[in-house]
Amino acid sequence: MKKISASLFLLVSCIFLYSSEKVVVSQWLTTNPLKTVYPAFHETKNVKGNAFSNRDVLLFDYQQLENIRPYDNKHLDWIMGQSTQWNLMSVDSEGFATFDIKKPVESPKISFCAIYIEAERWMELTLKVRTAQMAQVSLNGNVLGNKTTIESEEGSLGKIEQNLELKKGKHLIMIKSLYTPDDETDWKLHAALKPRNNYSINDFSISPEPKNIKNINNILDGVKVRWVKPSACGNYYAVAYREAKPPKGEAEGWIEIKKYDDGSLIHSFKHASIHNLQWLPNSNAVSYVAKKHDKYNIYKLNLEKGNISTLLQNKKRINNYHWDRSENFIIYSISEDNNDDSEHIRHILGMRDRIPNWRNRSFLYYLDVNTKTTYQLTYGNLSTNLHDISPCGNKILFSQTRPDYQERPYFKHNMYVLYMNSLEVDTVRFDEKWSVRGQFSPDSEKIMFTGGPEAFGDIGRNIPEGLISNDRDTQIYLYDLSTKDILTITYDFNPSVSNAHWHTEDNNIYFTAQDKDKIKLFTYSFQNDSISEIPTPVDIVSNISYSAGSKIATYSGEGMSDPSKGYWLNLENHSSSLIEDTESKNYKHVQFGKNMDWDYRTNDGVDISGRVYLPPDFDETKKYPLIVYYYGGIAPVSRRFGGRYPFNLWAGQGYVVYVLQPSGAIGFGQEFSAAHVNNWGITVTGEIIESTEAFLDEHTFIDDSRIGCIGASYGGFMTMLLLTETDMFATAVSHAGISSISSYWGQGYWGYAYSASATAYNYPWNSPEIYIDQSPLFSADKINTPLLLLTGDQDTNVPPGESLQMYTALKILGKPVELLKVKGQDHHILNYEKRIEWNNAILAWFDKWLKEQNEWWEKQFPKKNF
Repeated sequence: MKKISASLFLLVSCIFLYSSEKVVVSQWLTTNPLKTVYPAFHETKNVKGNAFSNRDVLLFDYQQLENIRPYDNKHLDWIMGQSTQWNLMSVDSEGFATFDIKKPVESPKISFCAIYIEAERWMELTLKVRTAQMAQVSLNGNVLGNKTTIESEEGSLGKIEQNLELKKGKHLIMIKSLYTPDDETDWKLHAALKPRNNYSINDFSISPEPKNIKNINNILDGVKVRWVKPSACGNYYAVAYREAKPPKGEAEGWIEIKKYDDGSLIHSFKHASIHNLQWLPNSNAVSYVAKKHDKYNIYKLNLEKGNISTLLQNKKRINNYHWDRSENFIIYSISEDNNDDSEHIRHILGMRDRIPNWRNRSFLYYLDVNTKTTYQLTYGNLSTNLHDISPCGNKILFSQTRPDYQERPYFKHNMYVLYMNSLEVDTVRFDEKWSVRGQFSPDSEKIMFTGGPEAFGDIGRNIPEGLISNDRDTQIYLYDLSTKDILTITYDFNPSVSNAHWHTEDNNIYFTAQDKDKIKLFTYSFQNDSISEIPTPVDIVSNISYSAGSKIATYSGEGMSDPSKGYWLNLENHSSSLIEDTESKNYKHVQFGKNMDWDYRTNDGVDISGRVYLPPDFDETKKYPLIVYYYGGIAPVSRRFGGRYPFNLWAGQGYVVYVLQPSGAIGFGQEFSAAHVNNWGITVTGEIIESTEAFLDEHTFIDDSRIGCIGASYGGFMTMLLLTETDMFATAVSHAGISSISSYWGQGYWGYAYSASATAYNYPWNSPEIYIDQSPLFSADKINTPLLLLTGDQDTNVPPGESLQMYTALKILGKPVELLKVKGQDHHILNYEKRIEWNNAILAWFDKWLKEQNEWWEKQFPKKNF
């Protein structure tokens, strides 16, 4: 429980008055009385026989409550040109806030009172408001109750009484009070808060300050920037937004065109259903796809002329399209539906056929923009995927992929160059095991490929003999179309390439790459034959887009405590400037704790990168519970701001969070990433245990009896495996974890394909030391730690059975375990309401086992007699 010192008591008592059982609010944020009006014909009864009443005045939404976040001196706009500001008001000796008003009034007046409750934990309170006037009470923008009566005798008071359930953090209580021409008594109100059940007045405080910790609504609500794309001339940009609104999370996405110089709006596609917007390569125009009468059309909007023209119409299932550099033609892709909906028994044609729509095939088509004539470029029984159109416009690069279940990684890939004038095809790659992405050089004579270390034999492989490369550790290759020579430019480059672009304006290659837990931007110069980093103000560079006709790029960027923003990048001087920051309002009053890096070298000499998130009110003289997070698979846990597992949100709940990067992840060099292959936790569990123990030794502010761990997918597997090898954790969470490697290998859509990397050349029949010995299910009897298992009941990646198997085993063994299945969700919990519930379940579980606070968990999941 929270302890209040004498000095703190004096400070807090300025805000509220104590009694043995309740807290009376003694200071409010208030507005001056604001005029409202009765509508014309308000005395005329409507079709239901009711005249307009003061009750209607009270209940009408003059302002959207969820958008109001008051603080002292903050401006508030009101109807009919009125405005006011919020000011602090102290109550009288009896705890009443009184509004100064001349009686009688000619028209109804409204005034607001607001205050913030800061809960130190999940708790329950009773709020009791007493007033003679009509009033409405809301919590965090949601109306709790209304009082629609007026007491006419002086001293006579009615009340609104509501029970509140509060999560840790700040909560806004707002009272809308109405004074009508019928009122005769003083305009005043009184409010008190009483802890319910076993909670205490030490579990919360009251403040007029809106500063808060990060919560799940910060992550989900508000306007988010999805991507930014620059025009060919570099004077304009397109920006895509998405906004979800509580309480149901109804979302809308839209695109706007803006001028770079001043950010002014040129065109908005809000409330229009369009997708795949592209800038034309040479002009100030955009094209996009829109659906009309179950058919798809491609349109062109000329910004200078303001006209919209139709380029292609009445097509089914347009997958994608690309402009050639001269703007004379478009290559587009159409998907053919080969599913038979009349099948009652489906004959599965290989593992890929389990995936919906796998039987569909996509082919390429040519559209002459000037004549509007079109014809088909590719055909057959394999889909053709366009990679690039050559800058000179005379050829295209495309690929085909087919399953091959006889050889790892179970696919074969072809790459072709098609000449536009003759439709003749040259084979660049045929029946190759490893997939690559390709782009033509500015002179159209070479191709830049990105692919794994073994995509072209041993050219890109830079690991000691005896190791197997991690095929997700992406490299850059240059291929000469005339000589067939190929070389790599990233052989000695440790970061793993994410996105590469060969720019026609300066002949440089720009690319983002996973550099440990950051995604950075780099450039390769042919003149110097060297790679250099382009500095950016962010930890994570994503959604980068390059102008086709100028040395300009745009990207989204975020960091550990910085939400995603849109940036403009000058490729000549490498300077970045902020152009889109929709989250500043959302996070204006959110406080973050300090973050720090903490790296550790194991006894085996392996460098384990890590970082730490501290609570906003961190005090190193106190003892804190610790949450340890890891993945342990192919990719590191990046420094993204949000995501499914928002670490600074957990820190705001009073936890220290330690995130570490065990061996096997890309971004640290090929030898480090190769450690993932055929390991399945053999070394990673030891690295997590040893690193966590070292972290505890060095940080005395951690209570080593209150440590929890959590991971998802492969990280969920790591959670289960860890618990078979250590009892150091007080509790654990596994979301979509793998309990049996062999069942995951065969059941999940991607199990066998992922195992082609993670379990190269090893199968259940020849490697029981991996598929059985490393499967947590077969060591379930060694688990003593309370474990929460979470899964979407429609998870096609790691099927729910993986969690069900472990749950069954631990239940039979009599071990502490709980299982939550999220209805209708796949591998990721995406539904707005379900994601909030899922997030709350994780926090409540940690509170239960790491803070000895059972109430939130039991409120969500009360015991039932079945």
